[in-house]
Amino acid sequence: MEETTEQPSLLNHAIKWGAICGAISIFFSIMLYVIDYTLMVQLKFLLIFLAIYFGITIYAGIDYRNSGGRYLAYGKAFQHGFLVLAVSGIIATIWNMLLYNVIDTELPKKLLEASMENARAMMENFGTPADRIDEELAKAEERTKSQFTFTGQLMGLLYILIFSAVMAAISSIFVRRNEPIEM
Repeated sequence: MEETTEQPSLLNHAIKWGAICGAISIFFSIMLYVIDYTLMVQLKFLLIFLAIYFGITIYAGIDYRNSGGRYLAYGKAFQHGFLVLAVSGIIATIWNMLLYNVIDTELPKKLLEASMENARAMMENFGTPADRIDEELAKAEERTKSQFTFTGQLMGLLYILIFSAVMAAISSIFVRRNEPIEM
């Protein structure tokens, strides 16, 4: 007879890993801010962060699965992954609100300018006509300005939660392990 240990609470385990992921997010944000704030709006760093979040979510899910046995249903793996990413997203949003509204109130303006420069360079690389670039940048600037407001940050959190559900659905494929069916 195989002895199994009691699995920790899904909520407690997910909150712990969400806090760890959130702390890592804050650490990287501070590092980019200190090194060069323009790095904060570069696509390659966003992709690196997504890969890190994905890896942490899978690792945390496997840790949860192994903590109380060898099996975890897809639904429980999804719940765990979503909670990890949601807690991390909430922590990151609170940090961003502090960063943009308390620590460096000029940062949103600087990030907007850097973002517009990145967008201009990308459109020029694709051969977009100059008049079209100016038109598209004006639209993008209006959309981007609101991201740094309190309301914009809350809307960003909503998008983070939606994206977290997608990432949790994918990561759960790697985390779940069904019990074998004996016939």
